[in-house]
Amino acid sequence: MDNSEKKGIWLYEDIYSYKIKGENRISIGEGNTQLERLKFLEIALGIPVIYAKREDKNPTGSAKDRSTAFFFSYLKSNRINEVVIPSSGNTAISAAYYGKITGIKLYLFISENFSIIKNQRLNKALKNNKNIEIIKSKRPLSDAIKYAKENHIELFRGSTSQIAIEGYKSLGEELSLIRADALFIPISSGTTIEGISKRLNKNCHIHIVQTSKINTISRLFDTNFKSENVTLADSIVARVTERKKAIEDIINKTKGWGWTVENTEIQECHDLLIKNGINTSYDSSITIAALMKAIKKGYKFKKVILVFTGK
Repeated sequence: MDNSEKKGIWLYEDIYSYKIKGENRISIGEGNTQLERLKFLEIALGIPVIYAKREDKNPTGSAKDRSTAFFFSYLKSNRINEVVIPSSGNTAISAAYYGKITGIKLYLFISENFSIIKNQRLNKALKNNKNIEIIKSKRPLSDAIKYAKENHIELFRGSTSQIAIEGYKSLGEELSLIRADALFIPISSGTTIEGISKRLNKNCHIHIVQTSKINTISRLFDTNFKSENVTLADSIVARVTERKKAIEDIINKTKGWGWTVENTEIQECHDLLIKNGINTSYDSSITIAALMKAIKKGYKFKKVILVFTGK
């Protein structure tokens, strides 16, 4: 396969640990997302260069598409025709689209509290697709594990799977070309940043961001926040993650930090984006809140990347 035939995450075929043949590679145009210069923020914060990496412009609206593209290619390569996936939102939406083009039978376990907006996005993906079964549950993760075991079906947990990391290496590859000195990224289980870190330039400090409700990793670094029972950034849900130690090590190795932001800070930054014509998620807005918090603590930056993800 020459370069003209490659697309999506497969532009970087040589960086992956699992080799997938060309005929098994799935892509709907994920990756190579827009890099947007935020000059209004540069002026406001006194930083020479600030970019937003617009992962919310992926085909289904989040960085999950990179991981999902690789995973479904892996399934196809290994002739796996059924899979169980528990999800808090974006993974289910992404899987529904990739499942549709592969014909793989999906059992998606989602929360009974699935947001209205995400329900609308999921329903759009489900249109004319009979290979997807949605199971709403109070305990989607535990129920998914039980169902997969009882029915001898492949289980995909992005929070623990090594295969889930692979697609995110493509994002690390793209970010490394920018040669920024700092990266701010929202995380839940930490899978995204583990994949990115394997390809990111070594001089880039990784700053992860979580919320005053869910701060499994960020509170190891930042305890200057008031705990809240709800959060505007509702894609950050992992109260427990098996990647905790690995992510802590990545942050320390890159001399980055973890930041915990509250709803008032998130809303302020979200309003700022809207005022400047940028329509994205609260999950994206928390990166700006964290950057502001870092500046107040005395951090100095020359070139910063903010990863915007999720609609």
